[in-house]
Amino acid sequence: MNEPKLCGRLLTQLFRRGQTGETIDIIVLAEACGASLFTALKALDVLERKGLVDAGRLRLTLAGLALAAAFSEPASEAATTERRSGRPLPGNRHAA
Repeated sequence: MNEPKLCGRLLTQLFRRGQTGETIDIIVLAEACGASLFTALKALDVLERKGLVDAGRLRLTLAGLALAAAFSEPASEAATTERRSGRPLPGNRHAA
């Protein structure tokens, strides 16, 4: 796997797991990205040098969070809108 692709996967995994409040270790993160431990550590080092990740804590920085959020697809647009407003979208109402 090339480094940019792995970096993208690492950012995405950290973002998604951060959204759900899951804790993660480097071994689980590497496996989730389909990479070896050594390759994942190297990619995390690159991301840390770019200011996108705190590699020691396995957390996104604010810049990393913004980048990951911009490129991540929401689970579903309707669920996101309903969760924010507390009401379903007009087009998503169920007939009674």
